[in-house]
This record gives sequence, C-alpha cells and structure tokens, in this order.
Amino acid sequence: MQAVSSSALTDLIDRAERADPALDAALNALAPSVAGNVAPLRAALVPLAQAQIALVQATLDIGLVADELRRYQKYAAPGKPSLQIVQLRKQQAAVKQASLIARQGYAQATHAFLRDSGLTAPARRVPTDFTTAWLGKVVAAVAAG
Repeated sequence: MQAVSSSALTDLIDRAERADPALDAALNALAPSVAGNVAPLRAALVPLAQAQIALVQATLDIGLVADELRRYQKYAAPGKPSLQIVQLRKQQAAVKQASLIARQGYAQATHAFLRDSGLTAPARRVPTDFTTAWLGKVVAAVAAG
C-alpha cells in the first residue's frame, strides 16, 4: 500500500488537534466500533500520523542519496574512491539507519494506535499495512467530505 503524502498527513494532524467536525465524521464512518466517541481515536491518530511522516521522509531521503551516489559513481575512475564518494557512502549509511529507526518507530506507533483506539487489524494482515491503508482512507474521506 502506498503511503500518504506528508502534506496530507500534516493536514490530518492539524485537523485532529483542532477537533475538526469533518475528521470526526470520517472517523465515525471508518470506525463504527467507536460508537460516536472519536476523542480517543483522534488522540491516537496524531502520533501515528507523525510516525508515518517520519517514515515517508526517510524513504525520500534514501532515494535522494542513492541517486546522487549513482550519479557520482557512474563516472568514477577505477581504484581508490574519491573523497566525495566516500562521504556519500557515509551519508547513505546514516540515511539507511534513520530509515530503520523510522520504520521501527512507525511499528511502535501502529501498535500503540491499535491498542489505544480500540481498532483491530484483520487476522491475516500486517498491522503496519493495515494502519497505512486506514490512514489513506481517512485522508481520502476527509478530502472528499
């Protein structure tokens, strides 16, 4: 499942923090188990969306560093790598580490969200995939409504 854009998630966080009625209506429609009490769901939604923003940003950073490294390695002379390529490899390692930390943070935020919100992921579905798809549905419902 494709992750939601950072700008859409930022808008969702803003709406959740100011208790937007359109967001509450979308949450009631997508989570009928909350029975009209969307405050805990809205509160649990903010850390999950923030964790997904960090994950999306880390994924973008990996792509940018990898593209730059490929561009410089394409014309590099054989033998000892240049200082610039060595620095890009260090940057790539740091970005990969940040991505792993962001992925772990998103998994922890997913489990906290499922625990605090009262939602349950389907039995044969990875919880992170479920929450990514669910956030996409919430963003689409808020944008449509």
